[in-house]
Amino acid sequence: MDQKIEYKKFYSYIFIFFYLVQGFVQGIPYLVFQPYLTKILGGYNLDSWLLVYSVSNIPWAIKMIVGLFNDRWGSKKYGRRFPWIISFGVVSAISWFIMSAYIPTDSSIYGFLMFYLFFVMLGIAFADTALDGLILDVVPKEKLATVQGYTWSMLLLGMGAGGMLLGYVFLLLDLMHILFIITGLLVILACFFPYFIEELPIDNVSRKEWGQDLLTFITKKKNWKIFLYTFMGAIQAVLILEFFKYAVLIPMGVLDVNQTLVSLTGESTPEGYQAWNSIFYLSNGIGTFVFSIFAGRYSDKGRRNASRFFYLTYIPFCIISIIPFLFIGDFLPALIIGLIFILLFGGLQGALVVTNQTIRADLAKHDYPNLKSTYYALLISFSNAGQNIGSLAGAWILNIAILITTNYNIIYFLVAVFCAFCLTISFLIFRSLDPADYELGKVLKTSEDIFFT
Repeated sequence: MDQKIEYKKFYSYIFIFFYLVQGFVQGIPYLVFQPYLTKILGGYNLDSWLLVYSVSNIPWAIKMIVGLFNDRWGSKKYGRRFPWIISFGVVSAISWFIMSAYIPTDSSIYGFLMFYLFFVMLGIAFADTALDGLILDVVPKEKLATVQGYTWSMLLLGMGAGGMLLGYVFLLLDLMHILFIITGLLVILACFFPYFIEELPIDNVSRKEWGQDLLTFITKKKNWKIFLYTFMGAIQAVLILEFFKYAVLIPMGVLDVNQTLVSLTGESTPEGYQAWNSIFYLSNGIGTFVFSIFAGRYSDKGRRNASRFFYLTYIPFCIISIIPFLFIGDFLPALIIGLIFILLFGGLQGALVVTNQTIRADLAKHDYPNLKSTYYALLISFSNAGQNIGSLAGAWILNIAILITTNYNIIYFLVAVFCAFCLTISFLIFRSLDPADYELGKVLKTSEDIFFT
């Protein structure tokens, strides 16, 4: 598929609005529902909530399915992507509306929330997959990283604004049902606006050619390099910040870690701990927002150089991040340095995500023009798997380390070295990929001219 259409500036606003609303959809349940359950029931069962959380994450693991469908089938009148975006958007919106109409006030609430949130996330995850395909279809290569930077920033802003700000305001006012209705309406709007984006004409690809391309997902050696580069580059995404948070809170006197048990110190309260979590989340979000936009602009000047810069900055930072905490044990220095480092962690992680997502999008467009949405969704699944395995690996490292030492700084250092090692493997695999598959044409031409000279 080599057709091109004129890219209009307002297309970017449509993409940005969609991801802002998607941030609301993801942020409200995961940042607000625990205090919401506490308000309704007087407390909440952690095991039951984790089950709800796990079930609601299933759609994000299987979102590649809709990639297959929207790469293969569409509407001659409404386009290849829009029918899938609006259809699944309506599924998510209706789930919000039903949830606003009835929420039980006894222990059966967990079952209802599991049902509601599964379809909320099914709708938005599948709509997101189709929208990713639309972005790959219409955004010019030289603008792709900038758009990725803005959309990633808006997603995180939506999670924070929806979950931390709007969620808590409506919770305090006892108007959560109104928030559910508003969110459902926003989902419909966000999924309707792509109607105004001109789509590429639908190619008539034979079933045989389509099937052969799909089979090469597994049989092509290059793909396994890309899968491993994606997987290894995501392992540290959640792991490093979770462990670093405790390295800050312990010298602040908020938490104590005894083997695998995290407990509050005598002067701390659950409300205070939650407040520090929110402050750290805000600092992390600011870093992610600013660095993601910068990374998008930087990557649109050169993919390879941008990725190299962020990898080679992030890798040593993981290891040296513990150094200040070896020498401080007071509240204020730990807080100040902790906030700065958390901001940098968020920024570097956000920058790496934007740069690598853009490169993976370029690879999808280059290698699989007729299956780009499916291939891109598959790479996102590998990234999500990397994050999950990273969390499990952190637990294994912790359980092994406590057999040797009870010093949390040493434990954190071991986790940080593991994260740096995984990032290094990802970087080395990335460097082995052919730049012609993802790099900007102007950069390749300049490199060729220099080589020739």
